[in-house]
Amino acid sequence: MKKEDKRTRKTIKAIQDALLKLLAEKSLSAIKIIELCAQADINRTTFYLHFENTGDVLRSIREEIVERIFAKYSDVSFLYTFEHPLGFLTACTEIISSYEGFERFVRVSAEASEFLDALKAAFTARVYAEYKNVNPLCDEYAFFIIDFITAGTFDTYIVWLRSEKTVSLSSLFDHCGKIFAAGHEALTAGKER
Repeated sequence: MKKEDKRTRKTIKAIQDALLKLLAEKSLSAIKIIELCAQADINRTTFYLHFENTGDVLRSIREEIVERIFAKYSDVSFLYTFEHPLGFLTACTEIISSYEGFERFVRVSAEASEFLDALKAAFTARVYAEYKNVNPLCDEYAFFIIDFITAGTFDTYIVWLRSEKTVSLSSLFDHCGKIFAAGHEALTAGKER
């Protein structure tokens, strides 16, 4: 059974990587399944065992990134990352680097902005759900504060991903440390209102 799981995972990964490579060259709507299959070195039947269409593949990448990052932080409150975002963003970098062609996709694809906005929204929803679970009586501002911090973190990170990386990720977020601390403080103050 595990061999089948590994083989299935390997096939899905090949399809995802192939899509990201193709998205650096053309739009999602212009990519044909047959072309994607050739790039992934699989047949169409294999593709349809796992996905319905190319949008489904892209959605699976986003969902997988979110799941893998939250799994990596399952022992730590995600709110901790608001005070210490470098560890979180280093994990993000490690996870997205496992997708061949992801950074190129982010830099050149017309689909990247929509994908990244959906990724940001998924993170915001997950972080807020965790916060609400731990703080069921939180005020109505908590979602907006979390959204603000998450959006700022991701937007800065995305700009860094698209850059030539002449600035290290650690120095970038060292410079932003006070902003993250203020966001965390705003959430903490919300608990006392």
